[in-house]
Amino acid sequence: MRVVAYALSAAWSVTACSGSGFVQEVERATELRGTEQSDEAVYRDLIAQLLQQEKYYAALAHIEEHQRSLGADPRLSLYEARALYGLRLDGQAKAIFLTLRDTAYGAEAHHGLGLIDARDAELQQAIEHFILAVRARPTNVAMRNDLGFALLRAGRTEDARLQLSTALELEPSNQRARTNLMLLMLIRGEEQSARQLAESVGMTDSELTQLRDQAERLRATIVPSTGG
Repeated sequence: MRVVAYALSAAWSVTACSGSGFVQEVERATELRGTEQSDEAVYRDLIAQLLQQEKYYAALAHIEEHQRSLGADPRLSLYEARALYGLRLDGQAKAIFLTLRDTAYGAEAHHGLGLIDARDAELQQAIEHFILAVRARPTNVAMRNDLGFALLRAGRTEDARLQLSTALELEPSNQRARTNLMLLMLIRGEEQSARQLAESVGMTDSELTQLRDQAERLRATIVPSTGG
């Protein structure tokens, strides 16, 4: 298997995350898509697909076209904010996320705000937003993983373990949660536990060594927190 240091659902300064669970979680885990099969639903699916493929400019073009013909749609606004975040236009993305906090997509809005704060190294603010997101969507794996990684970055390893272990039990195949949990184990010196988890997914010794090196680099970035 290929070892990638996964952190948040979207990339930020510490690790390189290939792909994003952000849009997928809106469509699947939050169960907001419903059963509609209208042209509008098909069009939104196209936009979601473009976002998952990181084709942000194309997604924005389709969002603009859809909004012009059919008017405002909170889900499209969420997708617009996600595209802007993907393009690192964080100010514009944040403005949209803020308007969505009191909608049906409030959890996703706080998740997005947390991602922006994490990328800006505002770790405690990121944690606060991720906590609000997880409270609203307790079974959302991406949100729990992001909260867990942020807590790990803050040195709150036991709190991080709870979130990452929950994420992994909710979705055992989730590579982000599994990798982050292994990073936590290695940072804490829990070599045997990390090796057992590595063996359970067929990770080679060289891949585990690579992950161990990533854990050492991550350890140097941890900013101890006074949070509870």
